[in-house]
Amino acid sequence: MSSIDGTPLSSPSKIQSPTQPIEAPLPDTPKHKNRVIPPDVLIRIFRYVPVHSLANIALVSRRFKVLAYDDEIWDEKLQIMRDNDTGALTNMLDKEETGSLIDSENSIYINNKPLNTLIPGMSTDPYSARARAKSTGQSRELFRQLYQQLLPYYTDLRDGNKESTKVLKDYGGKPEDCGRILNMLVGFGQCHVVDDWMILNEGINALSQYFESASLHQFEVAYDTNNMKDMKMYASALVSLNGGSTCMQTYVQKHPIFYDNPFKPEDNFVDSPDDLSPFKKLMLLITEELKQQSSVVYEVFPEKMDAFYMFADRVFEDVIAEFVAQLLSRAMSFDTHLYLRTMSVILSCTKKVINVLTSEDIPKNIEQDRGVNLLFKLFLPFLDDYLYEELNYAERVTKDSINEWNNRSIRNNDISTRVTNQSRETFKRNYLAAFKKVITLPVDLVSTAATTIASPFQRANVTVKEEVKPPSASTSSSLISNKEKNNQPSDKQSSQNSQNNGKDANIQLESARQELDMLQNYISLEISLQLIHINKEAERRVQEFISIGFPGRMKLDIQRTYEQIFVQLLKNLGTLHIQPGFDSASARLSSYKPSNDEDVPPLTEFFELVHVADVIQQMIQLYYDEEITKNIDKFDFLNDVNKEKKTFERLLDDCVAHGMDQGIQILIVQVEYILSHEQNKEDYNPATGVVTELKPTKACQDVIKCLKTNTSMVMGAAEKGTMDLFFSEIGRRFFEILCKHLKSQTVNEVGGFRYISDMNAYYDFIVTLRQKTITPYYLALKSLANLYIIESAADIKSLIHDLERYQGLMKIDDLFEFAACRSDWPVIKRVVQKDMTDCCIM
Repeated sequence: MSSIDGTPLSSPSKIQSPTQPIEAPLPDTPKHKNRVIPPDVLIRIFRYVPVHSLANIALVSRRFKVLAYDDEIWDEKLQIMRDNDTGALTNMLDKEETGSLIDSENSIYINNKPLNTLIPGMSTDPYSARARAKSTGQSRELFRQLYQQLLPYYTDLRDGNKESTKVLKDYGGKPEDCGRILNMLVGFGQCHVVDDWMILNEGINALSQYFESASLHQFEVAYDTNNMKDMKMYASALVSLNGGSTCMQTYVQKHPIFYDNPFKPEDNFVDSPDDLSPFKKLMLLITEELKQQSSVVYEVFPEKMDAFYMFADRVFEDVIAEFVAQLLSRAMSFDTHLYLRTMSVILSCTKKVINVLTSEDIPKNIEQDRGVNLLFKLFLPFLDDYLYEELNYAERVTKDSINEWNNRSIRNNDISTRVTNQSRETFKRNYLAAFKKVITLPVDLVSTAATTIASPFQRANVTVKEEVKPPSASTSSSLISNKEKNNQPSDKQSSQNSQNNGKDANIQLESARQELDMLQNYISLEISLQLIHINKEAERRVQEFISIGFPGRMKLDIQRTYEQIFVQLLKNLGTLHIQPGFDSASARLSSYKPSNDEDVPPLTEFFELVHVADVIQQMIQLYYDEEITKNIDKFDFLNDVNKEKKTFERLLDDCVAHGMDQGIQILIVQVEYILSHEQNKEDYNPATGVVTELKPTKACQDVIKCLKTNTSMVMGAAEKGTMDLFFSEIGRRFFEILCKHLKSQTVNEVGGFRYISDMNAYYDFIVTLRQKTITPYYLALKSLANLYIIESAADIKSLIHDLERYQGLMKIDDLFEFAACRSDWPVIKRVVQKDMTDCCIM
């Protein structure tokens, strides 16, 4: 029989039985003779060998002795004891340097002899591949000392009688030392130093529980009798045993502050909506109790236990947090604004508690960052809801205030209440100066006039000459919030000064607002001021959270809310209040019909609107500079606040530019109407023998008055570039209609003198606009007026062809059109136009 590959198969009698053992090669065969177990593997094996067996392993060979004495084995056992240590071994182990006998160098020395000389025939050192630091043997020596000290107490537990064990006999009168020994025995047992370590470990655990119960009982007895000495002794024993967690729990549970709170959340908001006196009293009680406990903890508990922080943490978690949760829920059931104010009060009171805990005035304080951590854990469950409500409330109140003002039915159309440009500028300066003082005051010192929505036209019938009376003493005192009345006696003087400053600033702002009421038809300074103060109140509440310095996501959420509150103010103020106001003014401008009156009411209203908008923009800028930039980098052009502020300014500029374009059109139409209806034919072409006055005509005077009245109102309402563009456009368009009007007139020699008077008057007015690009056009008209007082046709012809007199701004055709307005033009026409009509055939 053969196999597939052709090799013969063995006979069945020679096939081995499955149960028959297979012959294995001997270990000393050449194939395995030089095989050596790597040192890493040997040390890993030795780590699981019982301690008493390692001594026998060291006797096998010098090589095994090197590995058995290696610090890696003993470091691991010391680390096991260190993991269960409460402080007894830490200082001792930290002072020792541990390492490995095996060096990273090729030559290894033991007792000043190279390892190769100790092991003959070893040409290369296989241990050098481990590349560990040189072993000192200190770890083994240290463990040997612990072994000799603890083994008698450990093996004594085989009897099972924990009350008569050797540990209690030797250290029963010294609870702290007894706890330390028991703690070391627990770690020692986990090193598996004997074969029956499982049984002995059960015994040591039972003994530790027995000792813990007895010490805890004695601690409670000492607590009830206020025996600080015994409390400290047994607390130290429990700390040495297992860290003292059960001791701290007992200490906390027995303190009356955790179960006997004299104040309830429902006691708040009883006398008034802002009544939080029960909560404030609770925080004062907690503060005083924490001060007292600082002294007790300092005397009783070891410093390493960190007992005061654990006690304060439990107070914040079990007392304050529970009270705050119910208080905020109750506040929210009444009103969102009450909820937000309550949150601000809670933050203020808890910050005061943390300031006490972190101060150096108490025997045992906590670090500043750990105090912040207490606040972080307290407010973490409530912060998301608070930030959402803060942002929504600010936006909702802003929109409601704007809508209420937009839906008013009163409009100030009394022209007698309008103020002059000089008075307007004075009012603006006074208002902004008062606003700058008020914006820097605390929110609770701001006048109620700035936070209560009222009609901005309640004084619409006040004339300019009427004296504005300051608020009476009773009224002024009512404008000051009563929140500062509860300050401590040491703060009374500073509180009184702050109230006086707030009172003076509020009176100034109220008086300036009364004066500017007459400028408000489409947008309101009062509404803008109220919205800024609403915004400032919300921002300052959020700013209190920013000042704490919460970490991580909470910090980002708080900062984002702070920015969005200001962003929504700009959006709503711009799109819901200012832009609709300009749209209404522009619509009224477009529907205006010209009349003989030099005053154009829609245009006047628009220019007043521009002034009010300019004041609002300056108010926003002041608010931004004084408050918002405290937490915003003004140079960060990618920041949402800075981007929205630029958008707001562009919106305002666009509204002003669009309205001014329409205003210019209306003004020019009005001027054209005055010229066409008031300019008589006899003004420039009087009858023979009529003596005329050498002064501007009535039409000229009315036109200049109309232009001057309306352009003077816009002075200072916008930046210089915008004003220059506005004035130059007026000058350009007025020149066009004036030329058109003059070309339709008939002028004789006598009327030419009045013509010159009118041109001089127009020129003098244009000079006041200070537009160098427009002034030459009117200077050319002055020069052109001489056409009508020259008798000689040849001189007229020369004057027309002298284009340098008109600075190149007049074309020959235009000059002939003006010359055609002469009453004697049919007579002199052929002479004047001779060069243009005669031709010569060569």
